[in-house]
Amino acid sequence: MTDEFRDCFVGEKGYDALKKLMRNSNEFCTEIANCLLDRSDAEKVYAKALRKNSDIMQKIAGRTRGTLSNAFTMLATQTNRQSDAHSEMANVLLNDIFTPIKNLADTQNRERRAIEETMNAKFKEWNNQKSNDNKFRSRQFEKSEEIEILYLKLSELPKIGRKHGRDTVKENTSAQLAMSCIMPSGRGTSASEKSISNSDDKYQANLEMDIQKAFEQLKGIEKRYHESTKTVELTRQSCATEFCRSCDKAQRMELDRITEMKNFTQSFINSIQKFCETMYQISHDLNSIQISPNEDIITQARSNSQSNELEILLYDIYAENQNAMNEERRLTSLNYWIDLLNRDISIQQQMNNAYGVSNRDGSMSLSNDDGAMCSGKDKRRENKNTEAVERFSNELSIDRSSTRLIHCLYEASLYKLQSVYNRINNLPPLQYEHSHCYAKTYNEKGHPTTLLRIPLQSSAQVLPSAPSATRYFAEAMPLSVPISMQQPPVVQPMQTQPPPIGFVIDNISMRSSALGKTREINNKIHFLLG
Repeated sequence: MTDEFRDCFVGEKGYDALKKLMRNSNEFCTEIANCLLDRSDAEKVYAKALRKNSDIMQKIAGRTRGTLSNAFTMLATQTNRQSDAHSEMANVLLNDIFTPIKNLADTQNRERRAIEETMNAKFKEWNNQKSNDNKFRSRQFEKSEEIEILYLKLSELPKIGRKHGRDTVKENTSAQLAMSCIMPSGRGTSASEKSISNSDDKYQANLEMDIQKAFEQLKGIEKRYHESTKTVELTRQSCATEFCRSCDKAQRMELDRITEMKNFTQSFINSIQKFCETMYQISHDLNSIQISPNEDIITQARSNSQSNELEILLYDIYAENQNAMNEERRLTSLNYWIDLLNRDISIQQQMNNAYGVSNRDGSMSLSNDDGAMCSGKDKRRENKNTEAVERFSNELSIDRSSTRLIHCLYEASLYKLQSVYNRINNLPPLQYEHSHCYAKTYNEKGHPTTLLRIPLQSSAQVLPSAPSATRYFAEAMPLSVPISMQQPPVVQPMQTQPPPIGFVIDNISMRSSALGKTREINNKIHFLLG
């Protein structure tokens, strides 16, 4: 027997760890047994259902003729074979695996409890001895401190008093008579001085008596303290010896459990292998039945009737709350964000156009260098613009659907803020194709979170090339609003339904030549870059 457990589990903490390991192992066996029992019950239920299904299918197959009747007759026969295979699997799980594991778990549980009872008694005795030792240890320290305090009080008495206290009563009497003879007519010792001297003597005598008594008590305490510490060590050794035996038992139990679980696992593998062989033979017999996977895929795809929606997180600002701030600061904040979102939409439109031009022109140069007629400063400016366009093209090498969703973020946020602005200034309401798709929630602090939920377009659907609602917002809202707020922005009410959000393409640039479009884009980018 190896001594791995007794080397790894030492002391009270080691006992707690070993106890936890043994309990977990026993619970593992119990839970595995219950799990396999559930599997056995499921196999029985499934076998019964297959047998019933086979009988029904056999009856249905007799209603038709030809190959369809032959196919369903074969299918019913093979279903009955599957039922037999599942019944055999259930019997193996119940009789060959579940029952032995359950018996093993019960047996080891009884052994584990016996070990725990023995070790709990040993550790309880050890802890009691440690508590007793701690009691005598504390008494020894307290009594030593008490003696030192008495010595300190004794040292604080006057020196004359201490000398007088050491003299005998006879010497005190002789000294008093001598003093009276020397000074017969003079002033003798007063009664108060005699009283003080007698009090000091009495106090000193009491201190000395207390010190002597404390020393005697200390000796008894130290004797018991000496015995208690030795008893603690002997109890610890006895507990350690018993704990080593318990570790050996626990290790043997774990070895038996793991070995038995290995055998049970192999039995389960063998039953699965036999079951698979039966299923393979059934599959080989059913090979004559034709199956169309493409139709199954189409059916599965169309079975999902749930509507798919995209959730786009929109911009929420503090000024949207009408009770948050006064009207002037509210309008200032709204104008700032409206101007910011307008610029975002404009910049994205220009980048989209630049990306479209680079894709259409192919290898056409983005620089409008006319040769020697251009100055060096113009060439550097054109190179800077060309690098900006290339950078935008690389960053925006994404599908048009993603670009459209970014556009939705800006436009939906802009519509929400512009609607608040129009309500404040009593302007006509705006129209937006996704105005009914807004959803707002609040956190525990009352801060809002607005989402735009729009239907997900199919990957095969071609995105529209018609201009989006950006043009309407560009006409309905100013790109820059003065902070003074003297003149509110002029908003043109919508007369017709705006086009859907989509990918914006400049119609004027589409009619221009490739070189002209490139120069126009370079000028716009140069204006943005300053």
